Amino acid sequence: MKGRTAILLYGGLTIVSLVWLLPMIGTLAISFRPLDEVRAGWWNLSDATITFDNYGRAWSEGLASFTVNSFVIALGATAATVLLGTMAAFAFARLQFRFKGILYFLLITTMIVPIQLIIIPMLPWFQTLGLNEGHLQFVGIILVHTAFGAGWAIFMMSGFFADIPNDIVEAAEIDGATTWQVFRKVGLPLALPGIVSFAIIDFIFVWNDLLLALTLLDRDHQPIQVGLANLQSPQLSQQDLVSAGAIMAILPPTLLFIALNRYYVRGLFAGGQKG
Repeated sequence: MKGRTAILLYGGLTIVSLVWLLPMIGTLAISFRPLDEVRAGWWNLSDATITFDNYGRAWSEGLASFTVNSFVIALGATAATVLLGTMAAFAFARLQFRFKGILYFLLITTMIVPIQLIIIPMLPWFQTLGLNEGHLQFVGIILVHTAFGAGWAIFMMSGFFADIPNDIVEAAEIDGATTWQVFRKVGLPLALPGIVSFAIIDFIFVWNDLLLALTLLDRDHQPIQVGLANLQSPQLSQQDLVSAGAIMAILPPTLLFIALNRYYVRGLFAGGQKG
């Protein structure tokens, strides 16, 4: 029975994995094939031509500047959210202050508010504050992503700070550590796996954003997701360019995840234990 269960389990997982991987394999294959071969069937490997021209053309079509914009937005928003979120999470987890429960509830409710609900009312504020002009557009969209990510940051990281043993905190306080020093020298190192886990998730979320970027930014400041959308049109089929651009778009978050994977797994495992 155990053997049958294992076969069914791994067989099912293999099928699910293939369902997820086949589109990726197809996209990768198309990105290295000329358009005429793609139209004839990318799965036809007889006399297949492998070329990197699609990547060069996609890069020269404007994806270079779009990629730089994506890094500015994603890194800025992730850094701001992690910075503010860790401090707020530590305060909610370890400190006592007035209206703590109400403030925590209000911040957490931002997790359930859809961006589509407030994006139009937000536009007049952007115009009033001048956040729709020049490089200030980066500041504006980073602030929006930070505001929407703060609730998630507090929700995910407050548990890590709350589970720091009181003995360690009390020992630091006896040695004369201030609240800031306890946060910086005790809280941050112990909560690092959780912080990195959230940072990876937040970076990927911001990197993949299309709606906010399309609504709040002009073409010179839009990220790579908008650039990919611009490569597609009903009149012109550019499957080769779009596929190359898609691979370029998923490469940075994929490399980030691979580089920080051990922290991510430790953070999820610790979170599961705490839950």
